[in-house]
Amino acid sequence: MRWGATLLVPAMGLSSLFASCRFEGDNAPVPARSPAPAPIARPTVAPPPAPPPRAQATTPPPAPPPPLVVASATPSEPTLPADLIEGPDDSEPEPEPIARRGREADELASTAKETWVYAEPRWSARRIGYLRAGAIVERAAEPASRASCADGWYRVQPRGFVCVGSMATLDVHDAVVAASSRRPSFDGLPYTYVMSRSPPPPLYARLPSEDEQAKLEPDLKQVIRAALRAHREPSFVEPPAPDPLPSALLYGRPLPPLGNTWRSPDDLLVGRARGRSGFALLSTFDHEGRRFGLTTELAVIPLDRTRVIRPSTFHGVKLDGALTLPIAFVRSRHAARFTDAGAGLLSRGAPLAFRDAVALTGRVRLQSGARYLEAKDGSFLREDESVRVDPPQHPPSWATPGRRWIDVSILRQALVAYEGTTPVYVTLVSTGADGVGDPKTTRSTIQGAFLIHTKHVTVTMDGDEREDQFDFRDVPFVQYFTEGFALHAAYWHDEFGTPRSHGCVNLAPIDAAWLFGWTGPEVPPGWHAALTLKKGTLVHTHP
Repeated sequence: MRWGATLLVPAMGLSSLFASCRFEGDNAPVPARSPAPAPIARPTVAPPPAPPPRAQATTPPPAPPPPLVVASATPSEPTLPADLIEGPDDSEPEPEPIARRGREADELASTAKETWVYAEPRWSARRIGYLRAGAIVERAAEPASRASCADGWYRVQPRGFVCVGSMATLDVHDAVVAASSRRPSFDGLPYTYVMSRSPPPPLYARLPSEDEQAKLEPDLKQVIRAALRAHREPSFVEPPAPDPLPSALLYGRPLPPLGNTWRSPDDLLVGRARGRSGFALLSTFDHEGRRFGLTTELAVIPLDRTRVIRPSTFHGVKLDGALTLPIAFVRSRHAARFTDAGAGLLSRGAPLAFRDAVALTGRVRLQSGARYLEAKDGSFLREDESVRVDPPQHPPSWATPGRRWIDVSILRQALVAYEGTTPVYVTLVSTGADGVGDPKTTRSTIQGAFLIHTKHVTVTMDGDEREDQFDFRDVPFVQYFTEGFALHAAYWHDEFGTPRSHGCVNLAPIDAAWLFGWTGPEVPPGWHAALTLKKGTLVHTHP
């Protein structure tokens, strides 16, 4: 198992980390209060000759906050502090508007993988979120301070302060900003995603010539033949239509490095992907007869060494007064509706699609030893071919009017979002592969009631276990609620409804995007992550 090289973890032993999601560097979940990082300055000495292949964390974050309750293997309601039962105040104070000079706003842009936003204009202040390279936000016209930040601390919208320097710029036409200008989508997968084939692809700093490709990829002919064979497979996904060549790559120029990283102008190769890795692409384009992609970390990757991800089309159901629980999800690929044939008999009718959602009346009918669930349209489906999701018989103490909370059932592999006692969304998920085991020693999801404290639009997760090595860049819509456990989208599988994660709660991309926008803390427009001192949305995980 591998964590980010500079990440500090709590003194809990490796066994307690086994089941949780892996994360990289400064993307790790952090509590709302952070120690003061050292100021980041532009290099004044010659950089080392062999830079790392991707940005490394400059300040190790502290351990995440402890859980609110002790994990329990029983379905009984956890005991919560009184303020949590009464309901949290997860809202932020309304910030004062930034004064403008004339009609046009003054702007600040991120040039790094993480441009941290601080609650006050000093390095020792609390970190409240960060921007991603290419993001442009409104700022104050003048710096609030220059303490340990020569180019100035600027207040940004809607709150907080950013130090202009190696991680941020006032030049919204900066080369990094221009190359990273595409912003993530919030209606499914944020980007186009690819998974590496074997052998994994190289990561180029610029477009390679034919000779350079032949030298660095001696198996190129075999790769091209394999790509042609893959093109004829039923599972093949066509890459999106090619974009124009990014201006940053014109005339053989190398891509600009992200802030706080360094590349030599002569670098051609900046690294190679790991065996099981995933990448998010800002664009795809043709060069020398091959299709390439530009990753979010500003590297060029040949797409014939990858497979394009087909986004899962599965999603849950929004609930309202007319449509509510109980709901059943079809869990058999051979399920069908049954209709009343008279004389107390049911006959097989139209087929049901795998993972279809069916609204139920709550009534059950018995026939030949089998149980059939009555649908609201008068048809029936077999109980053993479905997963039934019911409202709780006794609402928990925290289900106060208007309070948002999330219920995750490990045995049913189901998630329900509530406002008070009213369910508003239901879907299938994938929790830890080892079911209701001990999360300290197995790949099981922790049980208890917790509060979401950190949200990332995307974040890198990786692992170095010998039997399960992976490196998934830009995992979408990540919401940490305790230790390394999070709700997040999965783009590398489409088995929602089946346990298979390392302990996190995997969601289909459409579901994860909806939930990300519904929960607290809110990630402000243009930001890539938010941390909270307030109390975020409650997550209850149980058998």
